Amino acid sequence: MLKNHLRRLCFCLLLGAAAGAFAETYEVGQIWSYKTRPQEPNSQVLILRIDNTSKLGQVIFIGLTNLRIQHPSGKVIPPAISALPFTKDALDQSVIKLVGKTDKLMKSEFGYQKWKEAQFAGKRPPTYVKPVAEIVAALENGYIGIPQ
Repeated sequence: MLKNHLRRLCFCLLLGAAAGAFAETYEVGQIWSYKTRPQEPNSQVLILRIDNTSKLGQVIFIGLTNLRIQHPSGKVIPPAISALPFTKDALDQSVIKLVGKTDKLMKSEFGYQKWKEAQFAGKRPPTYVKPVAEIVAALENGYIGIPQ
């Protein structure tokens, strides 16, 4: 009898874990909390654009708010940056909860246009495949360029 209860418990735990692994559905204007760095607990993700033309699958262009980044060059990056292209998988690994929706979007035309130009030129456009917090840390450490 105890063995059956343990089996049921394990089955329920597996179902719960699987439910948490489902991919999110993103829409332009959504605001998400995400797994931030410790110094940026109030930072949020804003969905700016969604592109389904990449060989990498769906690419979501995001904006980030409430950042605290100082680039090694000494340049302080503004507390909000935009048009960061992430794969859907990378964003799925990052977001925690949908916290709202807005129609006041950050500018994303320039970054998106540069990304599309690279794609049309037959190049692999730069797209982040790691979680958001890792990319923010890479920006701060100068491992990747500061977005325009």
